[in-house]
Amino acid sequence: MVIGTYILALATVAALLSTFGYYMIARGNKVYLAASRWSYYLMSSLVLIAAIYMITLFLGNRFEYSYISHYSSLDLATNFKVTSLWAGQEGSFLLWVTFGVLLGVWVKSKAKEQLGWVMFFYLVGQLFLFALLNISSPFKMNQMVPADGQGLNPLLQNYWMQIHPPIVFLGYASTFVPFAFAMAALATNRYSNWVKLTLPWAIFSVCALGTGIFLGGYWAYETLGWGGYWGWDPVENASLVPWLGSIALVHGMLLEKHRGSFKKTNLFLAITTFLMVIFGTFLTRSGVLADFSVHSFVDLGLSAYLVIFLISFTVLSYGLLIYRTKSIDSADPGKSPLSREFVVFLAMLFVILSAFLVLLGMSSPLLTRIVGEPSAVDISYYTMTNLPIAIIIGIILGLGGVLSWGVSEWRELRRRLILPVAVAIVFVLVGVLLGVRNAVHMLFIFTSGFAFMANLIEVISRARNGLKFILADLIHTGAAMMFIGIIASSAYSTEEKITLERDQANHALGFNLKFLGAESVDKDRDMAHIQIERGSNIFQASPVFLWSKQGLVRNPYIKKFLLYDLYISPEELKTAGTQTSGATLILTQGQTGSIAGLEITFEQFDLGNHMEGGPLSIGADLSVKSADGKIAEAKPLFVVAGGDQPELIPAKISDVGKNIYLLKINADQGMIMIGVTDRDNPDEFKSTDLLIINISKKPLVNLVWFGLIIIIFGAGASTYRRLKEVK
Repeated sequence: MVIGTYILALATVAALLSTFGYYMIARGNKVYLAASRWSYYLMSSLVLIAAIYMITLFLGNRFEYSYISHYSSLDLATNFKVTSLWAGQEGSFLLWVTFGVLLGVWVKSKAKEQLGWVMFFYLVGQLFLFALLNISSPFKMNQMVPADGQGLNPLLQNYWMQIHPPIVFLGYASTFVPFAFAMAALATNRYSNWVKLTLPWAIFSVCALGTGIFLGGYWAYETLGWGGYWGWDPVENASLVPWLGSIALVHGMLLEKHRGSFKKTNLFLAITTFLMVIFGTFLTRSGVLADFSVHSFVDLGLSAYLVIFLISFTVLSYGLLIYRTKSIDSADPGKSPLSREFVVFLAMLFVILSAFLVLLGMSSPLLTRIVGEPSAVDISYYTMTNLPIAIIIGIILGLGGVLSWGVSEWRELRRRLILPVAVAIVFVLVGVLLGVRNAVHMLFIFTSGFAFMANLIEVISRARNGLKFILADLIHTGAAMMFIGIIASSAYSTEEKITLERDQANHALGFNLKFLGAESVDKDRDMAHIQIERGSNIFQASPVFLWSKQGLVRNPYIKKFLLYDLYISPEELKTAGTQTSGATLILTQGQTGSIAGLEITFEQFDLGNHMEGGPLSIGADLSVKSADGKIAEAKPLFVVAGGDQPELIPAKISDVGKNIYLLKINADQGMIMIGVTDRDNPDEFKSTDLLIINISKKPLVNLVWFGLIIIIFGAGASTYRRLKEVK
């Protein structure tokens, strides 16, 4: 056992002692107060020490640790070595519990007369994370110490992915706060103050999880090259569902705080949002989605524990809520449809419905596994179920901007509806002029435009009173803006796949393009250069091909215009000759691939004997299986004799009349590029004459980002304001 494991074990013991102490305090035994407090401080200090120690291990290239060797390497930049702490599951759990113990300091300071029960339930949530860390420790040792690590996935070597996971896990940690106060309220049957204390953290969950969703979407958009920002992947949905739950909870808390209504609903939402975080952790970390999610983590043996914890807390929390439900009094929420209270209630209802439908879709591999062969829903399921809800929410957001608290007069309401409805009609007409023909899309544009204008009018008219008076309307304006951006960029994106021959002009989507050639920026990166013209506007696009141990990564080039993005995703670099007679393939050591009717396995490098000072000759030992099942050994050579260009000596596969060339090597990454042709001529592989790209226009996609930024800003400002009120 190593020092890091000892630190986590001691922190777990301290957490158990603190949990027991706060339970005894909750039962009325105040003698445990000092011991509980100092146990908590010890636990928090040990967790921080463990996190800092893990970072020092990354910086020190301590590859005897399994986690370090999996996510770092000698040549990894220092900043990525630090952020590799959360590159995998075990480190993510350590980061999560670090945020949890830090937030717990605030929880402890505000719980006051309910200190015992609040801290007991809060610490039980932390014990869930401690158990994960002890079952699968980030300080696990390798049996054999590698000379170098595997390195960080190049897709994660990105600024957005440095800050995206910490923000998401901070959002997850913040959902523990309303849960603990809600459970304490149920345990003591006292409900007067928990909403006021935890409203800032419910809003903060909206802010943090929304920021995480924004950063993850933008990372996917600018890095992965598929042209989108949201794929309804179960791992993406695992953060979306708690976000929607937090949004519903915030609105319910506001109604309870100002009207005394929805007390039972808010307790239910606080519990459910917390449980959805745990359920999302189970889905994404248990391996049940391994065949259905590109992001799903491998099973670390946590499945049974996650199931036991989830079932136990579901039964305990919902059981206590049901037991107390008759004793929870609540004011009449009001039934007049011409009131802001009523539309807030409707907003809660449809946000909850959206969260439930997304949850149902992401759980389909698990649910179908119970009755037969596991299967996932098609992405169209999410669009089909959520588009009608989004249309209704657009109407609700717009009405929320024109209705008053209490009962609004119909005459005044009609006057306030005129401008937003007129602008919404203009939005639809503009959409029709630009090619919108789908009636459902027209309706969506109308309701989104209505919501945007109704809330924008409120923001402008009330701005003179100060920022705090416009935050809700500002957030709703951002949501409407985001809706418009989503429908425009996803449903009305235009795309062409074209082949560019070097120095020859081509035309696509109103742009003239010329492929200027490609260059190797470093040993792992090839950059293609494209000159693009439209009228007097001339610029150069440079999409990137990146070699990695995980395969070939393609980074797109994005040019932002006022009304759209020009999105260029590279597909392939090759020579003119390879169109008819040759083909290329990238393989990592031990990998098998198919090319030109052959199944080729890259066994290992053959470095030959260089002790006599002759030319450097590097070979690749290949196993080649032809279509008739015959297997042959092949060793193409890459010979460097001091000149600028290496000599490529092919391996001849006589039975099928093919020559295999070793075109490029990357010994550090354990990768090669081979070319297969029926000609005895390596020149066709030596220059990159052809570039295949996907070029697309993403109309109004910036409204997605601007809308989310406005939502996040408004939620952040509202969190600060509510925390000041609590203080």
